[in-house]
Amino acid sequence: MKRKLLITLSLFIVLSVLTGFQSASANTLQQSLQSNLVPVSKMELPAKTIIGFGEATHGNKQFTTLKLDIFKHLVEKQGYRLFAIEGDFGGGQKVNECILGGSGTAQDAAKAIGFTIYQTEEMAALLSWMRSFNEQRDAKDQIHFYGFDMQRYDHNKNGLFSYLKKVDPTRAAKYEKLLTHLNDKTVYDQKITLVQEALTHIKSLMEQMKQNQSVYIAKSSEKEYELAIAFAESIKQNATLRGTNTNYSNTRDLYMADKVMWILSFEKKHYGRNNMFITGHNGHIEKTSTSAGMTTCMGAHLAKAFGDQYYAIGSEFYESTFLAKDATTNERKAFTVKNSGKDRLAVLFAQTNMADGFLDFAKAKHHQDFHTYLNKSQSISAIGDVFSGWYGKMEKLYTLQMVPAKAFDAIIFVRTATPSVMITD
Repeated sequence: MKRKLLITLSLFIVLSVLTGFQSASANTLQQSLQSNLVPVSKMELPAKTIIGFGEATHGNKQFTTLKLDIFKHLVEKQGYRLFAIEGDFGGGQKVNECILGGSGTAQDAAKAIGFTIYQTEEMAALLSWMRSFNEQRDAKDQIHFYGFDMQRYDHNKNGLFSYLKKVDPTRAAKYEKLLTHLNDKTVYDQKITLVQEALTHIKSLMEQMKQNQSVYIAKSSEKEYELAIAFAESIKQNATLRGTNTNYSNTRDLYMADKVMWILSFEKKHYGRNNMFITGHNGHIEKTSTSAGMTTCMGAHLAKAFGDQYYAIGSEFYESTFLAKDATTNERKAFTVKNSGKDRLAVLFAQTNMADGFLDFAKAKHHQDFHTYLNKSQSISAIGDVFSGWYGKMEKLYTLQMVPAKAFDAIIFVRTATPSVMITD
């Protein structure tokens, strides 16, 4: 009996000591996090060629508001004038026309980006700020807006054929008919044979445009010609994604990285711009390609091309009620997720009781235990446009496994994220 009592007491003491060590470790990490956090309003950002911001969900108002907060900081304090989003390239050009004084409201411009996730009052407010800023500046100092995605046709076709009708009306009329089957209405359910046929036509058109480059530029300008080729390239890329057996996610991210680099090159050549801000899903902005089914994500391509001149900021929430398309019904509705687990940054952040916080990983290196923790894999929220109630019960279905300090250079935390406010007609 005494022997059993001694064994029980010994086990109790060992467990108590171990529990104490674990609690101390958790407390140390939480204290280190809090000592390195600053409110988003006091964040400092380096001067980099590209600064990217990844959003933990596509359906929270806070992550769109953060886009504006970060970009305003870069515009007002560091002279950035380029904004690019995970949205349709052709639609992005419609937005650009709007913020440069064109017709239409900010709400109209938000809808033109091409995806329902951007048809929000928060996005309209961001675009309205850009337009107001531009109204006070001359042309050389105005903000330009781009989309670097390629999953829509109509605005790209409009941009392309508006140009061709100016420089080569006969060819414009011919290919406008040949590309009829590539349109936004049927983009998700078009017959593959029709897409493949149209793909050969857009490739042929691009070849002819390149053969006639000098003639076209003489009738327009080099800048207009290059933009027209970019419209055509987006059409070709979307048809390639939908009409071939390519790895969709991997190829799309490669195309997006190429478009980001094209934007920077185009702006540097024609406007003397050397820096840009980009924004999209956490899984596209991060540098380490942990997304399932993807070989290399956009951020990894950019990190390889630009080295430390690509600065990636991730985002995370503790609890979130967000809008997404129901995987079963296709209805857009609100879902709620609350992160848990002692090893999650999201939970450590929640214990600080801060509403938001900015953590620069480089500045956390002097806390050795915390630095080691940031270099170990953990779950980071990455919720796309489609969700289902049972996803929230399984962490793996709405997160990506990342090493925070390798995937990002910094991260922004939001304690309680609330749903986007959709634009109503």
